[in-house]
Amino acid sequence: MEDRSLPELGDLDVRIAIKAAGICGSDLHYHQHGKVAAFSLKEPLVLGHEACGEIVEVGKKSTLTPGDRVVINPGLVCGNCKYCLRGQENLCRDIKFMGSASYFPHIQGTFQETVVVREQQCHVVRNDTAYQVLAFAEPLTVALHAVRRAGNFFNQRVLIIGSGTIGLLVASLARLSGAAYVAITDILDYPLQVAHKLGVDECINAQHDNEVIASWQQEPNSFPIVIEATGTYKGFEVALSSSSPGGKVVEVGILPDGQSEIPFSHAFAKELDVLFVLRQNLQFSPAVDMLEKGKLDPLPLLSASFALNDFEQAFALARDKSKAIKVQLEP
Repeated sequence: MEDRSLPELGDLDVRIAIKAAGICGSDLHYHQHGKVAAFSLKEPLVLGHEACGEIVEVGKKSTLTPGDRVVINPGLVCGNCKYCLRGQENLCRDIKFMGSASYFPHIQGTFQETVVVREQQCHVVRNDTAYQVLAFAEPLTVALHAVRRAGNFFNQRVLIIGSGTIGLLVASLARLSGAAYVAITDILDYPLQVAHKLGVDECINAQHDNEVIASWQQEPNSFPIVIEATGTYKGFEVALSSSSPGGKVVEVGILPDGQSEIPFSHAFAKELDVLFVLRQNLQFSPAVDMLEKGKLDPLPLLSASFALNDFEQAFALARDKSKAIKVQLEP
């Protein structure tokens, strides 16, 4: 913890008092290893990118007002590159993402009392939805993007590998999208218990139920849609082997660096579509709308909230997946 001087506001900037900010898996990676995938820290970085709060000060040309309750989109895109212009803002080559080493100088994150962001990054909330709920907007956008990549869930069998925050949000979205059957796996009982409470049809502990997982490799038990949310090569291998011929596998986890012998023969023999997900793309407004209107309740995923000064305790709990799914900080 340290005290920093408040940055000045640009004409279109706003200063936000953070009310709730979730700890993401990438925050844990940066905190423990100093890197996430190909992004390594080059300077001190305030972590955090899942946040909401209240505007306390606005720039001269801002159309927002002090007192507005807002959810922060942590990615500021250029709006002019070929990717932005064709509606793939998550692929913007000049994106400035909060709490990430993907851009240098690094864009400081949301684990602080106040942050300054551009007005366009703010999604105003018009009702009294709890801040703890609104702080789930950013991970919900990732889950929405994964679901959009996967296609139509209606009347489909869906398998989700990994019951962390993203996996459980995808499970909830699958239910809302009319999936006929939803199965989820994990190697720990606690997140599977949460999945069961969310109405998931089949909750499988991958360490103990190998026969069930093996049965998914055969018709009619395989899955036309598989979402891999562990970010592990083993999970990716199970995703490929459990997919139906002509099915889709969506990798939403961050696979580790290095080489691995993945049996892509499964993908070839079944002509699978294997897709990857990078953050989110144009899902922020839909995510905030879902949370505002109560279409999806994320609070069963919230394990604990801590004061900012207790961040070490919060990070320790967030790492213990046998006891926690989502942990938030409340500056």
